[in-house]
Amino acid sequence: MKALFAQNQLDTQRPLVTESVKRAVVSAARDTWEVYFSRLFPATGSVGTGVQLLAVSHVGIKLLRMVKSGQEAGGQLRVLRAYSFADILFVTMPSQNMLEFNLASEKVILFSARAHQVKTLVDDFILELKKDSDYVVAVKNFLPEDPALLAFHKGDIIHLQPLEPPRVGYSAGCVVRKKVVYLEELRRRGPDFGWRFGTIHGRVGHFPSELVQPAAAPDFLQLPEPGRGRAAAVAAAVASAAAAQEVGRRREGPPVRAHSADHGEDALALPPYTMLEFAQKYFRDPQRRPQDGLRLKSKEARESRTLEDMLCFTKTPLQESLIELSDNSLNKMATDMFLAVMRFMGDAPLKGQSDLDVLCNLLKLCGDHEVMRDECYCQVVKQITDNTSSKQDSCQRGWRLLYIVTAYHSCSEVLHPHLTRFLHDVSRTPGLPFQGIAKACEQNLQKTLRFGGRLELPSSIELRAMLAGRSSKRQLFLLPGGLERHLKIKTCTVALDVVEEICAEMALTRPEAFSEYVIFVVTNRGQHVCPLSRRAYILDVASEMEQVDGGYMLWFRRVLWDQPLKFENELYVTMHYNQVLPDYLKGLFSSVPASQPSEQLLQQVSKLASLQHRAKDHFYLPSVREVQEYIPAQLYRTTVGSTWLNLVSQHRQQTQALSPHQARAQFLGLLSALPMFGSSFFFIQSCSNIAVPAPCILAVNHNGLNFLSTETHELMVKFPLKEIQSTRTQRPTANSSYPYVEIALGDVAAQHTLQLQLEQVRAGQVLGGHGLSLSPAGTGTVSCGGCARGEPAQCP
Repeated sequence: MKALFAQNQLDTQRPLVTESVKRAVVSAARDTWEVYFSRLFPATGSVGTGVQLLAVSHVGIKLLRMVKSGQEAGGQLRVLRAYSFADILFVTMPSQNMLEFNLASEKVILFSARAHQVKTLVDDFILELKKDSDYVVAVKNFLPEDPALLAFHKGDIIHLQPLEPPRVGYSAGCVVRKKVVYLEELRRRGPDFGWRFGTIHGRVGHFPSELVQPAAAPDFLQLPEPGRGRAAAVAAAVASAAAAQEVGRRREGPPVRAHSADHGEDALALPPYTMLEFAQKYFRDPQRRPQDGLRLKSKEARESRTLEDMLCFTKTPLQESLIELSDNSLNKMATDMFLAVMRFMGDAPLKGQSDLDVLCNLLKLCGDHEVMRDECYCQVVKQITDNTSSKQDSCQRGWRLLYIVTAYHSCSEVLHPHLTRFLHDVSRTPGLPFQGIAKACEQNLQKTLRFGGRLELPSSIELRAMLAGRSSKRQLFLLPGGLERHLKIKTCTVALDVVEEICAEMALTRPEAFSEYVIFVVTNRGQHVCPLSRRAYILDVASEMEQVDGGYMLWFRRVLWDQPLKFENELYVTMHYNQVLPDYLKGLFSSVPASQPSEQLLQQVSKLASLQHRAKDHFYLPSVREVQEYIPAQLYRTTVGSTWLNLVSQHRQQTQALSPHQARAQFLGLLSALPMFGSSFFFIQSCSNIAVPAPCILAVNHNGLNFLSTETHELMVKFPLKEIQSTRTQRPTANSSYPYVEIALGDVAAQHTLQLQLEQVRAGQVLGGHGLSLSPAGTGTVSCGGCARGEPAQCP
């Protein structure tokens, strides 16, 4: 914290700081100060424990005691014991003031007058951690004689697996009355109902579901501490129950090799795509390569040097690269890189640098010199294979380094199958530790190959979180109407992942549906709205936005409306209702009649008003003021208020029988028949084409560009979708505070440009939403500052 204050020159004389600095200070306090951001409750423990207070925070609970300090009159709090929420199975209250925390290997008994409040708070945190968890904890012993069943003891953590199919790519089931019924969907009295399938200690099998209860998913980055007790607790720490027994053996016996095959002298007999095969083809000749800083002179020593040894941990820096590099400057980079790897893993002194300095230098080196990326991967794999370092956390930090590198830089097509095979073998071979993080590295690598890798270097806060075993954070996304969704964002989560997750919650699973939704980043109190590229990494965006505007927001909106509306899912209906309602109340979906509205229009508008009233879950008759709020202002002025009230009352009996969800669904159904439904609207300040009177309103939809009158909302000019060749947005110039969009119209032979000056608040949306999909079959091109590349800060 002192370093952060010094870095930003903060003191009592300079209280004014930027939002990003404020956030950095708060985050540092949350992550480094033990009891900061904790709720304190008076509590006592058993006799002799000395517990005086219980602290509950977002990471777990701490037992505290107030100790006297010579410097502070009131004393200070000392942490006696700390437990993370991943360690706490459940909490009970045997009596009114008694709390019983049930852990995998022990119970903690506390007494507090506020026990009920403590239990409620802890239960909320644990419930959040149990979401989407594939782990359960045993509440009773299960020791069957049948070897096909999974045996376990109370407190063991079991990793659930899908019910075992006949073989890969097939599902288990049967045909009942010409209908396929899968094993998971069998009726209650079926033979497999009430049974689960999971793995523990390298064994798999079925077990009764009533003997377990859901448990928080152990973070794959949370590795075991030295001397930890039971095998089940160790298994939970490394996120793989199958590793538990092997971890115990590793503490007592020699290290286990990461290569499961017994490699002989004949290199041609090697399994395909192993790291050993890659080393044979591309590493330096081991017979002449200096190792561990010494020249090998004796014949016996030279013969003992094998390629397999070159892929194992070494305690001394390399003298030259692993991969044969002809350029001496690249060879020097390789040795510097290996020293950085050793420093990050704790096997070499930092010499005044921090972990973040070492990591950033390593990532920059790989970013500036693509040819060095394979060398970096090989060096890290070498150091985590058969790691015999005297530093207890060396191998753990090496895997975390690999986890970070895979999120930023891809490897070559030559190394990729070998590296993937290595990670695949570690993550799926029973008995090997670090299975969870190996799987995460494999996923990161695939994401990086697909989306290009992260661009923003990790902040000190993010790095501390990863080193502490936290691999994700909760990020707020705002849906229309202020609906909040706090999603778990991992290192390699991109905007497309967020769209797919929210769509899945709305029961949308088809890729065509995903393409109609976009994430927007909103800054400057809503004045700057810019769409994110689907390839944009959310943590990159968050890191960049926190430097620009600490009050940024991320919006989720629908921008294309090709897919038909669905009315079954409540979130889907509510989200779409909230999005279209403001445009309806502005009267944008249909034109305003020049004279008295027709009877049909009056009935339609009054029914929509009645549905809005019921959508708010109101049963009472609306007032004249409320009716006015439910009707577009231009239409409301055409008829007196009492007449509107009578018209709305006529539909009250029908709408009262509906639930709020049904009322919103009916509202959307009626609205979808209007001419401009499914459009995005933009206010045009000026237009370069004299055929388009400005100011006017632009409605962008699947039919093309529709220019509407600001007064009557009647269609004045229309450009079909097939005429749009490309679009490009420009930031505001020195002479104008408004951005503008250039749209190329016509065909390849004859084109003309339409220049539109927009309201600044929504300039980016036309390109990020409809603009990215305006051209049929992908014929059009789009350029939107940094948005198309996933750099939202450059957008107007």
